[in-house]
Amino acid sequence: MQVLERLTRKKFAEILSQQVLFLDGAYGTEFFKRGHIKGRDPIEILNIKSPDVVEELQTEYVRAGVDFLLTNTFSGNRHKLKKLGYEDYFQAINENAVKIAKKSASVSKKQVYVLGDISSLGELLQPIGELDSKYVYDILKEQVELLVRAGVDGIIIETMSDLKEAKLAYLAARDVSSDIPILVSMTFEENGVTVTGTSLEVYISLFNDLDVDAVGINCTLTPDKMLPLVKKLSQFSTKPIFVEPNAGKPILGPDGKLTYKTTPEEFTIYIEDYVELGANIVGGCCGTAPEHIMYMTHHIGVRTPKRRKIEELNVVSNRTYMVNLEPFLVIGERINASAKKKLHAQIKEFNFENVKKQAKDQEAEGAQVLDVNLGLESVLTDEHFRKIILELDKIVSLPLSLDIQFNNFLETALFEYVGRPLINSSKALKEDLDEKIRLMKRYGGVLIVLAMGKEIPKSAKERYEIAKQAVEYLEENGISRSRVYVDPLVLPIGANQDYQVTLDTIKMLVNDGIKTSIGLSNFSFGMPNRESLNASFLSLAMYFGLSAAILNTAEQTTMNILSGMKKILKKELTDTAVGSSENELVTYILKADSANAERNVFSFLDTLTPIEIAQSVLTKAMEEIGNLYSANKIYLPHLILAAETVKPIFNKLLSMIKEKDSVKLGKVMLATVEGDIHDIGKKIVATVLESAGFEVIDIGKDVPAGEIVKKFFEIKPDIIGLSAMMTTTVVQVGNVVTALRENNIHVPVISGGASMNEELARKFGSYYAKDAQEAVRLCKKLLSLEN
Repeated sequence: MQVLERLTRKKFAEILSQQVLFLDGAYGTEFFKRGHIKGRDPIEILNIKSPDVVEELQTEYVRAGVDFLLTNTFSGNRHKLKKLGYEDYFQAINENAVKIAKKSASVSKKQVYVLGDISSLGELLQPIGELDSKYVYDILKEQVELLVRAGVDGIIIETMSDLKEAKLAYLAARDVSSDIPILVSMTFEENGVTVTGTSLEVYISLFNDLDVDAVGINCTLTPDKMLPLVKKLSQFSTKPIFVEPNAGKPILGPDGKLTYKTTPEEFTIYIEDYVELGANIVGGCCGTAPEHIMYMTHHIGVRTPKRRKIEELNVVSNRTYMVNLEPFLVIGERINASAKKKLHAQIKEFNFENVKKQAKDQEAEGAQVLDVNLGLESVLTDEHFRKIILELDKIVSLPLSLDIQFNNFLETALFEYVGRPLINSSKALKEDLDEKIRLMKRYGGVLIVLAMGKEIPKSAKERYEIAKQAVEYLEENGISRSRVYVDPLVLPIGANQDYQVTLDTIKMLVNDGIKTSIGLSNFSFGMPNRESLNASFLSLAMYFGLSAAILNTAEQTTMNILSGMKKILKKELTDTAVGSSENELVTYILKADSANAERNVFSFLDTLTPIEIAQSVLTKAMEEIGNLYSANKIYLPHLILAAETVKPIFNKLLSMIKEKDSVKLGKVMLATVEGDIHDIGKKIVATVLESAGFEVIDIGKDVPAGEIVKKFFEIKPDIIGLSAMMTTTVVQVGNVVTALRENNIHVPVISGGASMNEELARKFGSYYAKDAQEAVRLCKKLLSLEN
């Protein structure tokens, strides 16, 4: 009998350094192909109802030569199972999955490790969706606890499209065990960006900081389309990397079953490329069968992983926007309630309108990062810090610098934050640094350290020595120098403080390769002509080697001096912002500037009727925003914010029009098909359609064909849109179309989703929209043909 060795993180790192290892292939597509899935059952129920079927497939993967076998628990979290009516089976599904996988693994002559497989809850998180972060964390932690108790060797987190959910899943898994290997994988569109707007670089920059054992990409893309992303993964990831592409796009056979075009030979050609780029682990996602995995393992054989030349991603980020720390970082100072009684009172009452305005203003003025200081923290609660992060995430503003003094509040903000933040700041005291080290290892980020202990040193040499010791202490504890700024402390010139001490401290730190950041406005505190003083001191500090400054971006003199010094010192920036427009209304909408957007719209009332404004002004603006989204110049958060900005303006116009229905381009009814509870893609389509001027009625997820027929007669839509994200549910589109036609309903049906394609849609009798913008174009075309 095979004696299994427990897989520790140390052992995992060791075996990954020795040879390229193999993951298994798909489960859902194989169970579907073999006829084991019927109706709305999740594949995970097979762990209870037909364990022999699961064991048979897993044994085939083991005999194909895998090193890691995944449990059949991809959708086995309580949230998803409850939505499908299988919550009572939650514990049994997960425990049985581990037993079956371990039994299957034991047939191998070599050691095969079992990884507990977890994934997304299938819905968007706040602020772009409804799910609460703590709820998601708890749901995923509960599943990980079950899998670990049942004896898995590691946890694999797969097919995540939201960076926030991926981070929460990692936190849940690491909180269950400090010594279990964790692998995290996200899924990207062909453009290298997730549906929620996160680039592969933003994903990697965060997970390079976190305590995971391997990072990867999987699903959505075919092997050829995944290759450019693997190159980036190889280029930037400091962790071992793994890749799981799909075996092409599904096609419908004459027997009504889905098959995939990519042969084992074609699949392996691209796997070979991934290995050459430095992949440590390779496997397959949708459509990959035991024959794909067997051909891959036999062809790749025993190989030592290629050494990768890794480029440092020295950035801060939010979910959609990444800023390089080099050559100079501009941090906006004005979200600071410390000396602003009115702003502090507003924040205390959860009124964040002024905060959001300051965020948008500073972005327009040239800030790259926003410093957030909520003032007197003793009168605030966790909810204030949670809310502020959600509000700023919602307006898709810049990356944040979290100037939060109470560590429990700082942790609340970091838990909610999406991306790699700047943490401002820590004194150079061991107890302060230890807490910041803990938080940075847990949540990632870059730290500003004050060049002081309990008191501010008088001389530059003292400040330098304290700061240098702090940076070295951070390095000894796993925080690299590239993740640290030192604040050399700027004191008010009006209090006769010697500014030369600050400049000398900067010079000494720069000579040691340590980045520096100052709070510029401290220099002119209490003085007249503050702007001139700030600008002058900034130029001196930059000349001495300053790396960043927290400053008032509304000071034009300061910003002009900053621009000039960057040219002189060859520190000009190359960052590009999200897409913009020459259309003034579009710009207002994208910035969520409701007042100016409304003023712009209603200025047309002198020459146009309300219905003409709705159709030719507002709808056209949203169409341009849809095109920016389609061209990847803006992302989902921008799109949702734009739709929310326009809605009240559109409703106000509607109140002026007698024939309200004539404003809408048409009525579209949306549904996710039976057995599928994924909602993300459908929500995006609904937002874009509404923005384009359609009336959208979303009747929900997991909707049977009969219910769709019934709802048609109630709603009487012009078009029906169907979403099918899973391969196991995609055939339900055909069932819906059949049910509609049998009931003499002949409205156009448009289908879409990760598992859908043009060929499948045609066979099912529907039109196909590959994305939300294509859905808009198709709806317009179909309605113009009808009319």
